[in-house]
This record gives sequence, C-alpha cells and structure tokens, in this order.
Amino acid sequence: ACGREGKDAATCRKETWLALSALREQGVIRNAGVSNFGINHLREFENVGAPIANNQIEYNPFVPEYITETFKYCDKHNIAITAYFPLGGDIANKDKAMRNEILGRLSEKYDRSVSQVMLRWAIQKGCAVIPGTGNPKHMQENLDVYGFKLKEEDMKTISELKHGVSGFTHMDYRTAA
Repeated sequence: ACGREGKDAATCRKETWLALSALREQGVIRNAGVSNFGINHLREFENVGAPIANNQIEYNPFVPEYITETFKYCDKHNIAITAYFPLGGDIANKDKAMRNEILGRLSEKYDRSVSQVMLRWAIQKGCAVIPGTGNPKHMQENLDVYGFKLKEEDMKTISELKHGVSGFTHMDYRTAA
C-alpha cells in the first residue's frame, strides 16, 4: 500500500510502527517486534512509539560480522533476538554446518548432535531459536538442548567459526530500503 501511496520505505516502516505502538498502548497487543532489521533500520525507531521487543534475524555461528553487530546492538538496547536458521541456514548451508569438523568434535565431547550444539550455543547467547522441523525425532532432539550447557571456552570457539569458513550465503538486509 505504501508504494501505491507514493511513500518511501522508511516512512512506511515508521507509520506501521506507530500503528503497532498505538495498539500496544490500547492493550490490544503486549509487544511488537520486527524482522530482518539491521542497525540502520532499528535506529529509525529510536524514540518513536513503543520500544522494539524483538528482532527476528538469521543467527548462527556462520553469520557475517554485520549480523553479529546487529545482535550486539539489539542486546545493548534490550531487544530480544529470535534466531531463524540457527542450524546454519538453508539446506546447502545447513549441510556445511553439520559437516563442520569443530562442531563435530564438540558434538562428541558433549555426546549431543551437531544440531543440539548449535541450538545450545544460540540459546546461551540469549536467543530464542526457531529451528523448524516436521520430523518428530528432530523435534524431540531440539527440545533436549536444555539438558546440557556448553563451557565458556566452547562458546567462544563456536562464536569464532565464521572466521575460518567460507561459502555460506546470507540475506543482506543492510541494503534494504
């Protein structure tokens, strides 16, 4: 609708956010969040309407630095993160992640699957995770990530994985209008 009305994307986002903020003020909704917002988009909403409760972004050990910076910005501004693609990304990226040698060693160390190690890493980083599966076995495995905790040195090792791999693809929301 905004395009048909001749409004730019920033104006459309702001008007939408103000409408959501009004619903929050009326008690119709408890909180409102955004999806795939980079730091530049989040800054547009500083001191505009209700605080942003959540930013849903791709988040896994292989994301590029700009996504890590968005994560840090959200953390600093008390914006919760919901991580989609927490297992590495689309099918091709997920397959690369599942074959990562370091994650494989950690999987053996904790007697957990690589998926469980990756989900646990994101949870310990403070994310809500939405791994998505229709497979009941995988659903149960995903729920079992609360039965262990990664050591701090292993958290750091996983966080550094992105510096030693290549070939992962990610959506670049920095260039969105």
